[in-house]
Amino acid sequence: MTTIGLCTNFTQTDEWAFEYALELAIKRDWQLNICHWLNSPYTLRRDIVADDLFAPVRLETVTPALLTRLELQLRQYFDPKLGDFTNVAFKLCEGQYQVELIRCMRNHLLDLVVMGYQPATSETYETWQPLSVFAANLPYPIILVGQDGPQSYLINVQALAWQDQLELPEGRWQILDPVSEKV
Repeated sequence: MTTIGLCTNFTQTDEWAFEYALELAIKRDWQLNICHWLNSPYTLRRDIVADDLFAPVRLETVTPALLTRLELQLRQYFDPKLGDFTNVAFKLCEGQYQVELIRCMRNHLLDLVVMGYQPATSETYETWQPLSVFAANLPYPIILVGQDGPQSYLINVQALAWQDQLELPEGRWQILDPVSEKV
């Protein structure tokens, strides 16, 4: 294992996931890839996205200039938090996140995914599996951080094989249950 993918949407649990992923990357000398999915209100159209990562006011057509501006915004957000750590990459992602994560892991672009826990909502069920159900059934290692606070970890069975390298605090993690989460 050499590459951690941190998927962020800038929630509190994503901040906890970042802290964990950064600490693990530093201790293990692994690369940290910080990924953010561009926000589009259209399920099937990814060529129109929000113009700002933090305060989406307008929609814009995706252009190289817009992608450059949004990637700079992503870098400027995380750079101060990285300290001296430089083994990091930033990626703006398009498409449906569950499909894209599987593609990235299948192509060995990421060895481990770390994400902030997100509870299921009625909106989730309209278009996606809840994150915990997706993660439990993912055939690649994933860790969800923050279900019960910053030192709370849910891991899937595939991550269990790496448990000794994941630096998870004793008694603070549990295996994800692959049954449906209720709203």
